[in-house]
Amino acid sequence: MPVENTPHWRHKAGDCDPWSEPEGPWHLGWKKLFDMSCREIGLRDPVTGELHRADVLVGSGTSIATVLELQHSPISEDERNAREAFYRREHRMFWLVHIHDESSLLGTYFNMSLDFKSRVVNLDGKEFAIMRWMGPNKQFIEKWKRAGAHVFFNVGAHIFYLAGPSAASRLGGPFERGEFALCALTQEDFVYAVRGEDIRAA
Repeated sequence: MPVENTPHWRHKAGDCDPWSEPEGPWHLGWKKLFDMSCREIGLRDPVTGELHRADVLVGSGTSIATVLELQHSPISEDERNAREAFYRREHRMFWLVHIHDESSLLGTYFNMSLDFKSRVVNLDGKEFAIMRWMGPNKQFIEKWKRAGAHVFFNVGAHIFYLAGPSAASRLGGPFERGEFALCALTQEDFVYAVRGEDIRAA
């Protein structure tokens, strides 16, 4: 897919990309961590002509070219699958999913679920904690566990990497419904990972 910089990088009303969502301080704050030349990159399927804009694309044209999608609002599994199929044809792909503060039910259940003491497993030098979703509906965590791309959650100042199917199997999985594993990262670690650099030791 050829890469073309779009002349604008903020989403506008009447946006032609059906995957776009209104941008607020959260989106803009994360995008500022990457060069302007890496933001809002248009990617076109040469066969179908389908065009979408990646929130962030780093390393374009290299073996570690990576699309970062910043997901602030809820998304269906069908749309998540469609985005992954589009972007992963020629790129690595990372999701950064915004978990809102504890005033939201999702934020409350997420924070209730965090348990970095009971079941901790070291994998490739990183500590993963296996925990259980405490909310009444496990659909949110199950949807993201099934993602084909790398999934990270942003909660306040914290970043958590969600073990996907491959990592889960090495952690003793597959996990039961509602069971999942997280690895805590710093914001710096996350940006290094998106750029394809080694995650620095904390």
